[in-house]
Order: sequence, then C-alpha cells, then structure tokens
Amino acid sequence: MANSRAGFGAFITCRCPKCGEGKVFKNSVFSFGHFSDTYDECPICGLSYEPETGFFFGAMYWSYALITGTILCGALLMNYLGLWDYAIVGIMGFLLLNIPIIIRYSRMLMLYVIYPLMYKEKFYGVLEGESDDEE
Repeated sequence: MANSRAGFGAFITCRCPKCGEGKVFKNSVFSFGHFSDTYDECPICGLSYEPETGFFFGAMYWSYALITGTILCGALLMNYLGLWDYAIVGIMGFLLLNIPIIIRYSRMLMLYVIYPLMYKEKFYGVLEGESDDEE
C-alpha cells in the first residue's frame, strides 16, 4: 500500500493527495485574502504540502491553463448561444468571481500531479523493492 493515492473525490473537496482525509486549505474559499492559505502538512498522514520553498509558484502555470480554457469554452458557448456581443463582459465577470476557485485548484493540481512525479520519496516514502544503500 506504499503507492496509494487519494482519488477524484478528495481532489474536488481539497483533501490530502496521499490519504484523502486531511484538509489542504486553512480557510473557506469565501475568506477574502486568506482563501489560498494552506496547512504546512496533512494532520492525518503528515505529508508536507510544500516539499520545497516556492513549490506553489508552479501553480501559476496551472492557473494560466485553467483561465485560458475557461475563456475558450466561454467564447464558444457565448457564440453558440448568440450572445457574442456580451462575451467579453460575461467571461471576464465569470473569471473575476471564480479567481479564488481557480487559484485553489491550481494548487491542488500541483499537489496531485507534480508532487508525486517530482518528489516520489517524500510522497510515497521508500518504495517497495528499493533500498537506501543501492550500489
């Protein structure tokens, strides 16, 4: 069970990527100014949420992808609905209201995708079949 990971439900509810139980964020998404504050580690399994200083700077790339996808889908939807004249106002308004959610899920994508790939030893611990004294 060394390679266990939490599932999609834990991702959506912003839970620990390893055990799926511990909260990642300290405050509610509606907490203005503090919606992106994360705990230092999981209170259940002890996984450090920031394996190195500046780990979450990579979340800006995920934010860019989420915002770009939202703009493209919004533009297609507004065009399909015949509301192209309102697309700029509608899409930008939607994005402004959802900035806290985009930032949170960008951080969650860092924890669920990048962390297990780049920091296998910290995420999984010592993997089965591997030892510390490999020659």
